[in-house]
Amino acid sequence: MLKCPRCGEENRDNELYCAGCQVRLPSMSALRSTLRSGVEALERKDLRKAVERFMNVIRQNPGDKDAWFLLAATKVKMGRGSEAWEDLVQVGSASETGKCAHCKGSGKCGECGGTGICIMCRGMKKCSYCSGDGICPTCLGKNSTDCSHCRGTGQCIRCKGSSECNYCDGYGSCSKCRGTGRCANCGGAGVGHELDLSSVSREFHGYASWF
Repeated sequence: MLKCPRCGEENRDNELYCAGCQVRLPSMSALRSTLRSGVEALERKDLRKAVERFMNVIRQNPGDKDAWFLLAATKVKMGRGSEAWEDLVQVGSASETGKCAHCKGSGKCGECGGTGICIMCRGMKKCSYCSGDGICPTCLGKNSTDCSHCRGTGQCIRCKGSSECNYCDGYGSCSKCRGTGRCANCGGAGVGHELDLSSVSREFHGYASWF
């Protein structure tokens, strides 16, 4: 559905001008290209770029349910679950169901228990497997071809020699809630929701597992 960003009139996808206010409507092919660019950014884990692309689509076509859904999925990954659900409820793609099933209504992140600290490195930012040395703890970095762990590289197999915690990418904050301590799924509100994917393209249904 192509919804006019000026007057809100719903138009067919192939319409060039809005039936309500006669304003020039954006090209559906251009909008889908921008949406696809956002999906590609998601695959690269460039969440900020993905948000930018999806918001660009929504500004031009507020009726694009795919863009709203993908934007919400991205926000959940960024620890902005409450915003994500508010958006989906607003456009009719979700409804409240009671307590959040992920945090049991507590609003706290189930991964870190609300501390916001990485459970692997305990906030130290260093690789817990090699204690931040970056070298293989089995052969002690001697590049032994007999080492069953590093197979001669001498590097820690977990951090690949970077010395950083690969669980939090060296930030020290919980990878699930992004350091907020809030449940990433409900944004700390403790309220549960149910998705309605009936208006979302099937090719994007896999992102429902992010919620």
